[in-house]
Amino acid sequence: MSPTATEHRDADYLILGAGAMGMAFADVILAEDRAARIVMVDRHANAGGHWNDAYPFVRLHQPAAFYGINSTHLGQGGADLTSGPEIVAYYKNAMDRFLATGRVVFLPMSEYGQDGRIVSTVDRDRITQVTAHRRVVDGTYMQVRVPSVCPPGYRVDSDVTVIAPNGLAQVRQPAQRYVVIGAGKTGIDSILFLLDQGVAPHRIQWIVPNDAWLWDRATVQPGLAMATIVALVQSVAGASTVDDVFLHLERQGIVCRVDTTSLPTKWRCATIDRTELGGLRRIEDVVRMGRVQRISNEAIHLDRGTVAVAEDSLFIDCSANGLARIERQPLFSPGHITLQSVFMCQQTLSAALIARLELLDVTDDRRNRILTAVPHPELKQDLPTCLVTSAQNMINYSRQLPLWLRRCRLYFAHHEPLRRYVLGSAKLAVVQHRAVASMNKMLPAASKLHVERRTA
Repeated sequence: MSPTATEHRDADYLILGAGAMGMAFADVILAEDRAARIVMVDRHANAGGHWNDAYPFVRLHQPAAFYGINSTHLGQGGADLTSGPEIVAYYKNAMDRFLATGRVVFLPMSEYGQDGRIVSTVDRDRITQVTAHRRVVDGTYMQVRVPSVCPPGYRVDSDVTVIAPNGLAQVRQPAQRYVVIGAGKTGIDSILFLLDQGVAPHRIQWIVPNDAWLWDRATVQPGLAMATIVALVQSVAGASTVDDVFLHLERQGIVCRVDTTSLPTKWRCATIDRTELGGLRRIEDVVRMGRVQRISNEAIHLDRGTVAVAEDSLFIDCSANGLARIERQPLFSPGHITLQSVFMCQQTLSAALIARLELLDVTDDRRNRILTAVPHPELKQDLPTCLVTSAQNMINYSRQLPLWLRRCRLYFAHHEPLRRYVLGSAKLAVVQHRAVASMNKMLPAASKLHVERRTA
């Protein structure tokens, strides 16, 4: 190709991002519309998005039964917590199958500019102009980011060693002290990895800017998740405050917390089992003084004070906000789809649901009334709105596409026997009205999503 040549391609859909959501969307379109043509573009060399950048010991936090693309089981299926390398291979194989249809073009290591212009990141003279006759589908809006591609958000003096979790598997000289910065899923995984390698708990220091409520993995298993979701919505319906919701769920064994002497302020869907919780509780040197502002060779400077740095400390930065809470956008607009979660913390299910709804012969206004975005939760007060909106989305969707939803393997209730599926769906619809009313009483007006107005 000459330096000035531009390749022109026509497609029905131009999908920005070949990560988990983009792949889940494409999979449904290919399965449900046998004529659809797709161009996918991604900055990575392979499909799989952030999984290509993740630390080598990463695993799913929830069962493989609910993750991936709808057409293909992931790993061992069921409760399997599939490893990161297996997931990368899964998406590579899925992309190979997409390409084999002859209806998909994949442009890896490329960036989308404007108006369908795509430029290679390894050869700026390689330009592809794509005309999308139906939609441009933005699969990058949720901005999944991992520490390996995000520099620390605090100052680090030149004589201090800070690594991403990816570097833990490359450590060749043991440190006297391992300082894990961050209390999200990545921080939890890093602590558990160190414990699994035999590092004594007293050698680990944990910087916890804010404590979070954690989801007990035992309650989100295939065959059990429907009852758990109903219980979650019921907890909102029966509570007068957000803390009441979590304390009720804790008594039911659905959520848990590392420190039982205080009430966490965060809720981000981090999922663990009781053995892992026990491991976290073995760490006694837990610093709860806010976020890190600076690390010097002598002290860690935090929002609410400083702590001394032990000799020969290795800092592990787990502070990247992997799934930040971002402003909701309409899912469907003329010529565009913005992929976002429509069920709390279930990104691949959400993308599959949006794809099937795209093929339904209704207006965009109708589509946006059936499904609305559910921003990723950040604070504990986000739980009621996320739950109630997720439930309403599923109720609306079931009215429009009941058989498709029942058959979608990414939907937690798909794994229920038919009788329990029907009864659980009915219970969810009944309790939803009380949950909406309770939510509107316990939260300020600015926090509500006005679910009742949107009921389809």
